[in-house]
Order: sequence, then C-alpha cells, then structure tokens
Amino acid sequence: MLRNIAYIGFGELGKQFDIFISRDLDDETVFFDDNLYAAGIEGAKPFSFFENKEFENFDFYIALGYRHLTTKHKIISQNTNLNFPKFIHGSSYVSPNARVGDAVFVYPMSNIDKGVEIGKGTLINNSVVISHDSIIGEACYLSPGVVVSGQVNIGDCTFIGSGTVISNGLKIGKNVTVGIGSVVTKDIPDNAIVIGNPMRFLSSKLDIA
Repeated sequence: MLRNIAYIGFGELGKQFDIFISRDLDDETVFFDDNLYAAGIEGAKPFSFFENKEFENFDFYIALGYRHLTTKHKIISQNTNLNFPKFIHGSSYVSPNARVGDAVFVYPMSNIDKGVEIGKGTLINNSVVISHDSIIGEACYLSPGVVVSGQVNIGDCTFIGSGTVISNGLKIGKNVTVGIGSVVTKDIPDNAIVIGNPMRFLSSKLDIA
C-alpha cells in the first residue's frame, strides 16, 4: 500500500526515523528541511511549507531533536488538522492499558508499563523503562537507558539524559533538563537544570550535545 510520508526536519534523527518506518520506494515522501532544500535534494521543501494544504493527506513525522522541543510542541498544538501517527518499534513492550499519544516515537527495546500515559510528540529512545502509572508530558525526550519509576509525573518539553534514574512518585516540571546519568530523588520545578548523583541544581545552561 502506497503512503504519503512527510518529515518535518531531516537531520540525523530523521534518518533514524526513516530506517524504522521502512518506507517503500514507491511511497511519496517529502522532507520539510531548509538545509536539504538549499542543497537541492529531491523531495525537499522549505521548513515552513508543511502547513500548505496540499500536504494535508500526508502522515507527518516530526524529526526535530532535543534542542527543538518547544518548536515540536508548537507544531503539534497548532496543526490539529494534520495526521501525526505514533510509531512503536516491534521489539518494545507497551501495556494494553497504557495510553500513547499522537506523534510519539518509541525506539527499540523499551518497556512501557500499565497505566502509563505518554503525551503527544514525545520521543522514547532505546531501552527506556517507564513504570506503572507514570505520566509523561508532550514533546519530551527520554534518552537511551532512562528508568522512570512508578507514579512519576513529567511536564511538557522536558529532556531526560541517558542513564538517568527517577525515583517513585516524583513530579518533574515543564522545560526541565536532566543531565546524563542523574539519580533524581526529589521533585524538580519548571525550567530547572539538574545533573549528578546525588542530583544538584545548576544555575547555567547544561551542554547536552
């Protein structure tokens, strides 16, 4: 069955998405990426063109990385007329009573437990564990190997670095950055930046490149 597929952004993350989605050569595919468009790549359009009505029948995958979570959230929130399918890799387990929103992308070998809610546009990277009754907000980014214990609540547009462990019952705010390998044992307010074991708060921006 032929599909119309559209990628919003197409850097390294978009290339990974494209491998997982396994589109056929006959599928019509467009790439809304200014760099590809400037390079004259076939099928590339300027980034802003994804809002044009001629593309309304496409399946859109937002391949914007962790530096662009607020932009991703804005796209999902303001373009409710577009189709943003979720993707769950076949090697990952999702409980039958978990709720996974539109435009969520789940990488291989992840485990999403009962009662979990994952908001629109969130990316769950390789081997992430989200335990029972946790709520993950919209347009979050959970890096490889993150462990979210039960009944955790994570706000929109939050980045969780690789190997982080989050204790039970905690609340993590919106627009939070949690650095690699952190052990989170207390609540984190909106817009905070933390790292470490034990976790400490930082007053300056954390380089997560």
